[in-house]
Amino acid sequence: MPESEDGDEGEGILWMLVSPNNRPLGRGTAYQDTYGACRQSVLDLQANCDRVKAVETTVDLTGQWTWRIDLDGEPVAVSSRSYLRARECTYNLERFLEAAPSAQVIAGTRSVRRGRRRAGVAGNTS
Repeated sequence: MPESEDGDEGEGILWMLVSPNNRPLGRGTAYQDTYGACRQSVLDLQANCDRVKAVETTVDLTGQWTWRIDLDGEPVAVSSRSYLRARECTYNLERFLEAAPSAQVIAGTRSVRRGRRRAGVAGNTS
């Protein structure tokens, strides 16, 4: 979720493309305020797949590989994870590009939260 100006997590909707076996292939880059706006961002990407530019790069901190998709100079999709090898990154980018144009847009949303623990929260040590 995006952070608000006061540092709290805000609410937003972000699309994700998953394979038939429910493996994440990629996700949108921008949180939307409404389901309709999120759905429209997916439809816009699908309608313009022939104009996207794919970019593969490494993460400075880890050296792992990631990809992103730009449309008219703006990032619209990114990899769901990073990859140890360039060939893994390329392979997964190709899977995303193959699936995106004809992917079904499913009605509704599901809530997904990352499993981060807050500072100071510890497990039972007894």
